Amino acid sequence: MHQRTVPCQEYFAPRKIEEALDILSKQEKEIKVIAGGTDLLIQYYDRLYEINSWLDLKNIKELQEIKIHQNQMEIGAMVTHAQLEKSAEIKKYFPVLGKAAADIGSPQIRSRGTIGGNIVNASPAGDLLAPLMAYNAQFKLLSTQGEKIVPAEEFFVGPKKTILEPAQLLTRIILPLPSERTYGSWIKIGKRKALIIATITLVLVVEMAKDNKTVKDVRTCLGSVAPTPVEIKEIRKKMVGKNFDQLDFAELGQIVEDKISPIDDIRGTKEYRKDVAKEIMINALEEIDAARRSYK
Repeated sequence: MHQRTVPCQEYFAPRKIEEALDILSKQEKEIKVIAGGTDLLIQYYDRLYEINSWLDLKNIKELQEIKIHQNQMEIGAMVTHAQLEKSAEIKKYFPVLGKAAADIGSPQIRSRGTIGGNIVNASPAGDLLAPLMAYNAQFKLLSTQGEKIVPAEEFFVGPKKTILEPAQLLTRIILPLPSERTYGSWIKIGKRKALIIATITLVLVVEMAKDNKTVKDVRTCLGSVAPTPVEIKEIRKKMVGKNFDQLDFAELGQIVEDKISPIDDIRGTKEYRKDVAKEIMINALEEIDAARRSYK
C-alpha cells in the first residue's frame, strides 16, 4: 500500500530579505526554511508530507554574494560550498575555510549546499563550523524586530541546536580579515577519502608577529569531539608570546587530547578520537611551521 500523503499547503520563494522576514513574522505554525536542502531533505526523506509550509531562500540574490568591506569579509548565507571552494578571495584570506568546503560531500552536494545551511543545521560534524570559529566569525541574525550580531562560539548550544529564533534568519557571516602572517591548517579524519562525515576535524590558525617567530595569536578548534564545535583555549595560553621554534609540539598535542570529551559512535570510539586528536594537532603544527619557514 502507498502511504497517504498530505500536499504542501504553502510555499514561499521571496526575492528580498525583507519579504522573507515578514513571512516568518506572520507564521502562526512552523515553517521550514530551505536553502540548498542537502540536510533538510535527508532529515525528512520519508516524511516530507509532514511539512506544510516552506520558505525557500533560493531567489534572494543578496544572500549569494561574497564581499569585502573595510577590514572584513561578508559571506551571504546562501553562498554554496562550491563558491567557497573556488573563490579567489577565500583562498587568499581564509584558505582553511575553502579547504573545508572542498571536503564536503560530492560535487553535486557542494553545488547546492550552503554555508548558512551548514551553520544552522549545527551538526557537531559540520565541516565549516570549526573553521569559522577559528577565524573569529560572527553571524548576522535578522528579524522584523532588528539585527543581532553573534560570535560563532555563542551560536551553537548543542547537537543540531542553536540560539536562532523561529522569526530570525541567518543572513551573513562576518569574518575579520587576517593579518599578513597568518597561517592555517585543516585536517579532517574519516573512514574513507571521499563522501565522509567527519570522525574528527581540527583547525589551527596561527598569527605571527612581524618577526615571523613570535606567536601573536592562535585558535585551535575541533569538530566531532563534543556536542558543539570547541576551541581549546589552553593552547592559546601555551603558545601566545612564545617563539615558535621553542614550542613542544608533543606537549601541545597532549593538551588537545586531554581537553576534548568525544563519544563512541559509528564513526569512531572515544579513545580513537582522543589519540587521533593528539596526532593531528602535531601534524597541524608541523604544517604551519613549514609554511612559516617558507614565507618570504
